Amino acid sequence: MKLPLLSGRQVLTALQRLGFVELHRRGSHVKMEHPDGRRIVFPFHDEIDRRTLKGALQDAGVDLDEFLAAVK
Repeated sequence: MKLPLLSGRQVLTALQRLGFVELHRRGSHVKMEHPDGRRIVFPFHDEIDRRTLKGALQDAGVDLDEFLAAVK
């Protein structure tokens, strides 16, 4: 399934809906952590490259379908 073009704000909101909490921001990157210990770092830009986002989601163990459901 192809990811839509998302902004950093949309990704942040979707991850918060999935239970992730923002740890900190440094420069243009946001670090978030889930209560079960999974972490994700992604760029907080107007448009996030689809491949960058997909890789970050895979590294954090976030299911793509679950993430897309949280975006809507």
